Amino acid sequence: MCCCIVLEVNNTGNDIDCRKLASTQASRIAARIDKVHSLGARRLDSAVSLDASTHDVSILSRNFLLSPLSRGQIVVIDPVGYTNDTSKARPVAADEIILALTKELAGLSSKSGLSEASAETLQKVPQWQHDISVERLIILDPLGGIPSLGRGLHKSHVFINLEQEYEDIQNEIAQAIPNPQKSAHSGLQAELKGHLANLTLLQKALALLPTSSSGLITTPQDATTLPLNHNGIHGTPAVGTRQRRNPLIHNLLTDKPVLSASLPARRRGGEKGDNVPNSQPSHPTFVKHGMPLTMIPDPRVKCWTAAHNDSSRINLDDPAIDLPRLVHLIDDSFNRKLDVEHYLDRVKDRLAGLIIAGEYEGGAILTWELPPGIPDDGSPESMSRMVPYLDKFAVLKRSQGAGGVADIVFNAMVRTCFPEGVCWRSRKNNPVNKWYFERSRGTWKLPDSNWAMFWTTDNVPENEQLFEDYESVCRSIQPSWADNKKEVD
Repeated sequence: MCCCIVLEVNNTGNDIDCRKLASTQASRIAARIDKVHSLGARRLDSAVSLDASTHDVSILSRNFLLSPLSRGQIVVIDPVGYTNDTSKARPVAADEIILALTKELAGLSSKSGLSEASAETLQKVPQWQHDISVERLIILDPLGGIPSLGRGLHKSHVFINLEQEYEDIQNEIAQAIPNPQKSAHSGLQAELKGHLANLTLLQKALALLPTSSSGLITTPQDATTLPLNHNGIHGTPAVGTRQRRNPLIHNLLTDKPVLSASLPARRRGGEKGDNVPNSQPSHPTFVKHGMPLTMIPDPRVKCWTAAHNDSSRINLDDPAIDLPRLVHLIDDSFNRKLDVEHYLDRVKDRLAGLIIAGEYEGGAILTWELPPGIPDDGSPESMSRMVPYLDKFAVLKRSQGAGGVADIVFNAMVRTCFPEGVCWRSRKNNPVNKWYFERSRGTWKLPDSNWAMFWTTDNVPENEQLFEDYESVCRSIQPSWADNKKEVD
């Protein structure tokens, strides 16, 4: 795996001072690499060209860039460009250089800014471009991961699915920038603008690359972290004996975030307010182009409620739902055939909504259920006893454990569709129960049954009526499998 490093120089002085500082820092990094990397570093102090009229940035010479990368050297690029008309050196933002590099390495740049040296070099370029692909974009920034402002400036997004979340997160940060009421200190606006720039950079760059490519935003301190057990350094573990991993190494080995994105903040640890020293910044943010997420009906337009009228409920034969693909998703995920007719009849007029990830790669079916004995007559009492229930949670086998599909669906359920809470059941011996346990507010093994009940609602044990309603619903739901076996759901 080859690597290309682009420096960012924060210097408010003139162009000459900026060039000197960039040269000093680049030389230090290259010298350090030479000491630890057998193939050494290749420093490029004239890597990019600036168009004098459009200010577009492009790679000055493909040979200078691709040749050392093809040999396995680590390329270090000064944040300096040369105008194409007068060859005058100008400071260039690292973001602009990264986008130019991405276009070049993705084969999307029409031409380089400098005529290549020979016909032999021109013949090698296509092969170099074929052999060298951009797999990861890593931003090292003292600011750390992208903040989830709804939870606080120092509570960061663990994973961002750009296809689904980019505009919402972008708007959230942009709207917070000019708000003086949220200014905890004078540098907050600059900090938020920095986060916004990092998010925008990854969105633009990953849009040029295959969907398998990913981005990571972390701090220089975290990038040099040795694995430590939270038990050893903070006293109280977040989940079991979860280790504090080096996010860079973990990402390169797994192409996944250090923590699961659907893990509640209270179980993550490592964030301010969670028995962690305030000097430790927020979690790294893992970013992928991701997949679209469809919620039917859209709770951002109208909240899902238990209202009992013809216009507020949908059924699985709704034109917006691809029923054959939904059935295939369930069959594949549970490894058994759904009794479609029985299931359609069971959830008829009970459906709260659906969550579909990608092209039916994952999904959830959520219903409104009444405890046995409560009449479904639309009365205030009936409405108050309606239980939000996760009836089916499914991920295609080929997508299980990869791509964050389960996290995307689960987060949509608990953050957007049912933020006040939802309950569900699972077999007591289901291997997925550990995953459920870490994401739930509570669990209860139902006596004299094969079911364990989970919920994300606050204070369920303290509310006797609510607890009994949840338990009654989880006991009474009839499975809808074609093999008529009821012990698995």
